[in-house]
Amino acid sequence: MARGENALIAVAGAPTAVTNGAIAGILDKIGEGLPNETISDIYGATAGLSGIVEGRIIDLGEVKRKTIENLRRTPGSVLSGRYRFLSEDDGPALIAALRKYEIGTLFLLGGLPAIELAKFTLEAAKKEDFEINVLVVPLSPENEVGAGDHCPGYGSAARAAAIAARDAARGAQGGEEPIVVLEIGGAGAGWLAAATAIARDAGNSAPHLILLPEKPVDAEEMAEEARRAYQKYGYVVVVTTDGAHDKNSESLGGATLTDLLSERLNLPARWDKIGLTVSVSGANIARADADEAYNLGCLAATLADDELSGYVVALKRDGEGRGEKGYKVIESSLKLEDVSEL
Repeated sequence: MARGENALIAVAGAPTAVTNGAIAGILDKIGEGLPNETISDIYGATAGLSGIVEGRIIDLGEVKRKTIENLRRTPGSVLSGRYRFLSEDDGPALIAALRKYEIGTLFLLGGLPAIELAKFTLEAAKKEDFEINVLVVPLSPENEVGAGDHCPGYGSAARAAAIAARDAARGAQGGEEPIVVLEIGGAGAGWLAAATAIARDAGNSAPHLILLPEKPVDAEEMAEEARRAYQKYGYVVVVTTDGAHDKNSESLGGATLTDLLSERLNLPARWDKIGLTVSVSGANIARADADEAYNLGCLAATLADDELSGYVVALKRDGEGRGEKGYKVIESSLKLEDVSEL
């Protein structure tokens, strides 16, 4: 059976501030008319790949140009990325649904779930003797996908996280609890937590400690460092993640860490957990981040027109990463099997 002429966009996992931008890039490029005319109609799944199995698919072919332009500036995702693990038994149902809509190209957007679902789909298609091209646009506020320099979605989330850390410091300085712990998303990757260091400047010393899941710490030494920060500044802000732990593999997530510091320093403490509010913050969308997501969406559509499959589009630093106006990247791609988990 010949490969279908239609394409489908699906989001896997939580949205980012620029997921809609990537969707807009795909729609724009296809709407312009691809040179090889490999794609006829374009659909969207409203609940990830499980939505495809359940028939929750909408026609994106009639989306107006103005709507697409607005998507570039709208945080979040118009396509739900509700993600559930698909078992091997779901393979035939998934392929049957793709066959029904004559899908020959699948665009998967998201973090590690998108990578895993791309592999799952290709394997299921092979077993069912179904021809389909699968392409991935990596989008992750936690920068968890090892594809290129960084993932779109990270830049905006990093800005939001840094602002949250700065504002937490202001609250700690004038509040009743001089110890403030911020727990930021990152069970296995500390990129987003590390970005809060941007908040430090001549007028703000916080965050005073940043705990990363990749680096276990000595809990007692950490508490003493927090004590020194309090003695010097009169308050202390500590950033952690839900994957942070000590050298004994004991959790140092928000609640546990707050109790520990309050007990060791004998001071009142509070903690805040910031997750989706950082990931999809519309007020903190970085222009470069939005442009990168859109451009990778366009590149994915171009690769689809070239009838490529099993590729992940990515950002690559141009030389030293410094152009005439500063930071600069170029769009590139790599094979699915070359992607790593950061």
